[in-house]
Amino acid sequence: MFFPVFCKRQPVLIFINENLSVNSFRKLLLRLFPLLVAFLIPVSAWGVSSYGCLGATVAEYLIPGLGYGVLGYYDKMLVLGGSRWIALNNYLKYSSSSDYEEQFNKIYKKTELADDKKQHDFFYSRETYFANAYLSMYGNLTYVTFHDLYETGCEKNSKTFGLMLSPFRVWEYADEWTFWLPTVWASAVSLDSDLVTYHVDNDLSKNEIINTSFFQYQLVGVGEEMLFRGVIQQSLFDLFSMGFSKGYSRWGSIITASAIFGVAHTGTGFTASPEIAFAAGIYLGMVYHPADGDFDLTQPIAIHSWWDTILEHRRLRDAKFVERKTGENAQNYTLQASRTYPLFGFNYRF
Repeated sequence: MFFPVFCKRQPVLIFINENLSVNSFRKLLLRLFPLLVAFLIPVSAWGVSSYGCLGATVAEYLIPGLGYGVLGYYDKMLVLGGSRWIALNNYLKYSSSSDYEEQFNKIYKKTELADDKKQHDFFYSRETYFANAYLSMYGNLTYVTFHDLYETGCEKNSKTFGLMLSPFRVWEYADEWTFWLPTVWASAVSLDSDLVTYHVDNDLSKNEIINTSFFQYQLVGVGEEMLFRGVIQQSLFDLFSMGFSKGYSRWGSIITASAIFGVAHTGTGFTASPEIAFAAGIYLGMVYHPADGDFDLTQPIAIHSWWDTILEHRRLRDAKFVERKTGENAQNYTLQASRTYPLFGFNYRF
């Protein structure tokens, strides 16, 4: 049995299309999605105090660090803008290699087995794996930036760095069952990881993938919660509050934001299906905005980050890792005819 991580995969992995121009357009549309959402929501509901703030947000999105520099927030220009530059440069470095594979149907293969079980095979060169990992980090750091500028209408604030550390601020929610229930469940549920095989080049080790996945999936929880709950759900609540009661506005914002969260998930690989992502969005939205309390992202970020990180770590730890043969990919691989070449190394445990 497999359980999804509630994250949206990197744009290069989401869309499968042989037509490069259509694929590129779809990837561009996905990367522009947060901005499109922002422009569709009235400025008064979006939380931006001026069009100057909106301009700084667009500048920061287009050129990491520029918007913060214009606003004079040099700490965030260095930390958030600098981190995005590092992630983007690493993505460009790995994705420009001839060993980089863009098409998801050459990276992932699902084979139906007996007893309704499924074999999952992933095919990674070093360049393919790290390009997609860094692109995921870049995207989620961008979502953090949106929320940071949205939260106070571009006014200086010190909350964002603390929110990014929410998964490690356990003392703030240690007595909350809403955190422990999904976290403990993710730690104990059966995953059938023996049916997962990673075919990797000999310059990409299991330990590298496990270590990188920790940072990648921690950022997924941080970035996606800041975007889908912290920006979209709160914006929708403010919008609905213009004409409805608090109760209707709360549920309307939770359901609508969760629907958007569901649409953003494809069910590809181990990502959540739209239905599961929608249900998770309802849960996280209720935790973020309780009926008798105020908005608080700390616990939703922690739940999302540890859910994804724990499931992915367990899956990688127990999966089979074999050496990928030259030119082998998901399209030309045959399960019955395969030979395995085990990779040796010590399992790294968090």
